[in-house]
Amino acid sequence: MRIPRSVSSLLKIAASLLTLLFVARPFTANGDPPLDNNHPAIRAAIAAQDEVTDEWMKQPEVLGTSVGVTSGGTPALTVYIDRDATNAGQVIRNLPQSVRGIGVDIHLTDKFRAMKGNPHNQTSHTALQTPPIQLGTSGGWSKDLANGYCCGGTLGSLVSIGGVQYILSNYHVFESDIVSGGNNTTAQTGDPIIQPGLIDVNCNANNAQTVATLVKKSSLPTSNVDCSVGKVVSGMVRTDGAILEIGTISNTTVGAFINQAVKKSGRTTGFGIECNCQRDLR
Repeated sequence: MRIPRSVSSLLKIAASLLTLLFVARPFTANGDPPLDNNHPAIRAAIAAQDEVTDEWMKQPEVLGTSVGVTSGGTPALTVYIDRDATNAGQVIRNLPQSVRGIGVDIHLTDKFRAMKGNPHNQTSHTALQTPPIQLGTSGGWSKDLANGYCCGGTLGSLVSIGGVQYILSNYHVFESDIVSGGNNTTAQTGDPIIQPGLIDVNCNANNAQTVATLVKKSSLPTSNVDCSVGKVVSGMVRTDGAILEIGTISNTTVGAFINQAVKKSGRTTGFGIECNCQRDLR
């Protein structure tokens, strides 16, 4: 993904919600090899992206690019175009259908906007905390940067597995870099999970603190669950799992129902009380 750091984490969320399939999706039919960084088609797509992105993004209508796959599993160069731009149609017509033989896939989208902290009160969800930290805060993989771009997300909640405590977050926040990009680095078990995320410390991990270490589970793209965990570093996270502006949550669950009130606490939008107004979304 090639998006300025001020919006890159939000794009990751948007990409997840739109179920965009990124370069890591493996082929399963006919025993074809996985689309990893050694796959020649992926290497070709990344080369094409590197060749055109800087020039294309001089146009304000172009919001970003990524390497993705088509519904048929073919690598493609995805271009995100501002749907509200007056001349979006002309920009799209001027883009080539392919670059170096790699198909160009156009996505019309809203502008990506990252909110700073919590818009409702003085509790910051992006600031460096004094440990042990509360969750619902900015964080992420310590190496999630390349070519002047960096990302971040939310450290969601505390889970216990076999008596060991872990931070639960998203796959796309902790470990989605499974293809070597501009920094020639992929997520590995043992990598530091930091607070705040790189996006909130000027892309410099030295300005953050390590609160956990990645335990790579690869929930995507082999399943349909966008989750990942990091093993808590002793003393760095509250053992009661307190979440900013929510507090300690129950260790038991209740069934979901329509119009159920839901509290959320996260890096980008802070605290809110939402409505579970739909179920079984596909």
